[in-house]
Amino acid sequence: RRQLGRQRHPFRRESSTCKTLCRLLETMLARGRRGYQTSAKALNYCVELVQERDVERYLCNLSAPAAVRPALFALHAFNLETARVRSSTREPQIARMRFVWWRSTVTAALRGEPPDNPVAQALAGAAAGGGLTGRFFHQMLEAREDDVDTTQPADRAELLRYCERTAGSLLHLSLEASGVAAD
Repeated sequence: RRQLGRQRHPFRRESSTCKTLCRLLETMLARGRRGYQTSAKALNYCVELVQERDVERYLCNLSAPAAVRPALFALHAFNLETARVRSSTREPQIARMRFVWWRSTVTAALRGEPPDNPVAQALAGAAAGGGLTGRFFHQMLEAREDDVDTTQPADRAELLRYCERTAGSLLHLSLEASGVAAD
């Protein structure tokens, strides 16, 4: 894995991107949209997590329009956090408890009331931008939780269902965050 070197994060307080995002959030709040302002610390946590564990998505996110980047980094950090639940413990019951926590966390974040967790706070900010469907989050969590007991998909159809519920849901959420309307 090659090193990318120390790059300036796109959400540091002094960056022009952060100033642009802050102006965008202020505009959205002035228009009466529900709002949750994500801290620079929470966004930076998501950026660093994606940069460290998913370099390809990190680079793609940097190519996205500046107004969309916070939501994309939040979604991809959420994906990474939930994907590693299975490997973080040997006890299936503990993994299930973590998924219960993530379900309640996503529900709270979509309401604009996230717990003290940087990924949850970034998701709340992404949801405040509008248009993120809770169903896709819950599909991802259900698929990941089903994965706790399954070591290998039984057949091709099961593998495709898993991909649709994980990567497919992440793609739908990314498109919603980017403002692409569903047909």
